[in-house]
Amino acid sequence: MASLSAFFVKKFSVKQFLWLIPIILSIHNLEEALTMPQWMSVHLPLLRSTIPLFEHLHFSTTQLYISLSSVTLFPFLVTFFCTRGERTQRKIIIMLTLQAIIFWNALMPHISGVVVLGMYNPGVVTAVVCNMPFSVYLFRRMRTEGIITNNSMRKILVAGVLLYLPVVYINHLLAQFFAKLFF
Repeated sequence: MASLSAFFVKKFSVKQFLWLIPIILSIHNLEEALTMPQWMSVHLPLLRSTIPLFEHLHFSTTQLYISLSSVTLFPFLVTFFCTRGERTQRKIIIMLTLQAIIFWNALMPHISGVVVLGMYNPGVVTAVVCNMPFSVYLFRRMRTEGIITNNSMRKILVAGVLLYLPVVYINHLLAQFFAKLFF
């Protein structure tokens, strides 16, 4: 791990490293796009009966693709604007909050889903192999390089968990709306 860390520190500036946020998220979203339609067709009744939050979940493949497209495109736009020009504390906080939401996404539906359901769920492989290690490394690097304080990092993680469910829910509703409107 030390050699991997040294590689990233030497090879990538902070701005370049921040571009890995939407890239790694895109890989995760690709896993979901490839596996979720089939998985949901089999397991949606189990989700509804096991997890109260999903009791009224409506799902269509079109809605899924719209939802995944928006949560893939939005982080690229945020990264584009946050990596332009001078690096500021506000831009770093926005990017780390985005990654904190991704971190909680890896924990909440994916890793906890394996525990609760006792089976694979779409996105868990990239959540465990990519999203979680990258999140930990990014947060650590920002703290050890003095770019963000421990107190700020705690606030960012709290903001990420507080924003996670509203972001997911609003994205789900908007995707459902656009799927019905256009398809």
